[in-house]
Amino acid sequence: MSLKYSYITSKDKLQKVYEHLREEPYIFLDTEVSQDRVRLVQLGGREDIFILDLFDLGHEGVSVLRELLSNRGIVGHNLKFDLKYLYRLGIEPYAVFDTMVASQLLEGPEEKHSLQKVAMRYLGEVLDKSLQLSDWGKDFLGREQLEYAALDVKVVRDLFYILRERLNETPHREEVLLKTRTSRVFGLLNPIAIVEMAFVQEVAKMELSGIPVDREELERSLKDQEKALQKRVMDFMFKHRIDPMSTRQVGELLTRKYRLELPKTEKGNVSTDDKALSEYAEHPVVAELLQIRAMKKTIEKLQEIKEKLKRNRVYPEFKQIGAITGRMASMNPNVQNIPRDLRRIFMAEEGKVFVIADFSQIELRIASEYVGEEKMVRAFKEGRDLHRYTASIFLRKPEEEISKEERQLAKAVNFGLIYGISAKGLVEYAKTYGVNLTLEEAQKIREDFFNYYTSIRAWHERVKRELKEFKESRGHTLLGRSYTAHTFPDAVNYPIQGTGADLLKLSVLMFDAELRREGIGANVVNLVHDEIVVECEEHLSERVAKLLEKAMKHAGKIVLKQVPVEVEISISKRWEKG
Repeated sequence: MSLKYSYITSKDKLQKVYEHLREEPYIFLDTEVSQDRVRLVQLGGREDIFILDLFDLGHEGVSVLRELLSNRGIVGHNLKFDLKYLYRLGIEPYAVFDTMVASQLLEGPEEKHSLQKVAMRYLGEVLDKSLQLSDWGKDFLGREQLEYAALDVKVVRDLFYILRERLNETPHREEVLLKTRTSRVFGLLNPIAIVEMAFVQEVAKMELSGIPVDREELERSLKDQEKALQKRVMDFMFKHRIDPMSTRQVGELLTRKYRLELPKTEKGNVSTDDKALSEYAEHPVVAELLQIRAMKKTIEKLQEIKEKLKRNRVYPEFKQIGAITGRMASMNPNVQNIPRDLRRIFMAEEGKVFVIADFSQIELRIASEYVGEEKMVRAFKEGRDLHRYTASIFLRKPEEEISKEERQLAKAVNFGLIYGISAKGLVEYAKTYGVNLTLEEAQKIREDFFNYYTSIRAWHERVKRELKEFKESRGHTLLGRSYTAHTFPDAVNYPIQGTGADLLKLSVLMFDAELRREGIGANVVNLVHDEIVVECEEHLSERVAKLLEKAMKHAGKIVLKQVPVEVEISISKRWEKG
């Protein structure tokens, strides 16, 4: 297929590019890279397509790009990749629309969202991506390579109009009006789409920034963990005469000696994976095995961080929509699931500190408003500690007389029962808070909880009826992210955790706006569910903390109309908060 485009290699033709594109409200963009350097930047308007060869155009080409993109939006596919290269060149687009993110919002994160897949799904076009891995660094690029580069921009242009219309047609909360660069430039109406598109730039910045690591502390922690695991394994071997790392030996021990009924694998062997063993988590031998495995996983996490270290920083990859709830995921390495007692391995650079902020009891605040549980809403409005408040209900004593241990129990009760866990599940969950309950005690507490918080009980019953009648439960978060669940745990989890994910992303966007307004330099380096970790110069830390708290509370008022949000902030050399 022959595609009309202009290949720009001489600097005197850059003005022509600028003249053709300067009136465009947004520009369709893609890049081709060779050995970590941008070779081509493909720009498309409503009709024209220009391919700029930065190997030939040099600084002048970068200057024209900066002038074109800094005051208008760009549209691309998997823009995080292109943005990181643009940022390195000192080019920051005014706003972005990512067709990959649009596809994820419309089809769900479980589907595949490569440009090839999305083009087939929405345009019925088959894209040949074989030239993607061709040599983009050679002196002369062939016609096929240039046509391939131009076609990607044309496909993105064709997709944009379809996907934008679909996003705006998707049912959304019209009362939530987010007036941002993204909504103005691209005419987006759906608040979730507005947040996710704007957030693409924040993810790119986070990946570029990386997170600092104390190499010595990492080595020390790794050595301590390996030593502790070795002792635990030796103790287990001495006591049970088998290797806890051998699935065959573990299977034989648990089924033959302890008569546990474990499922079989497809090959007919005894399954000893964590899911199978979790059914017998109370069994002392199983508990030992699960602890050994948890220690081994921790060591593997630390080893991965060590392997990925570059100049005392790691540069994880973040998946912006890592789950149906909108929660993020990180990998290579995963810096979101580091055990709390090992977070100290992350230490800010010389002269810098971490500002660490998290929402207090946010899932309970969200649940109370989502469900309309007036007793919880009133408690939050009155500034009461909900854990003490709940403890006073099932213990039948004044809040001021609730002990630290009783508050811990109420914490397990609140966080567990809003998601409808059983009495048996509450017994196990309470252990994670250092509290031991009998099954009878758990049943009584559960009964008291739902007799008092009747709206939560009614919500659970409604969800169960939906699942029974329709085999699925549909709904949306408080900001309007839609979901479909097929199990009870998912159906009560998705709207709460999804709203939390929306709130966190909106907070980061508002924090970025505050930093720009004051001209302050600070980098968000990690996000973990309800926690934001920022690295900044030490002398700016107090101001950054105030701006971060302001942004999070502002976002809270947009998402939660009745329940106030509370933010806990600390300033530390190490990431030890949380």
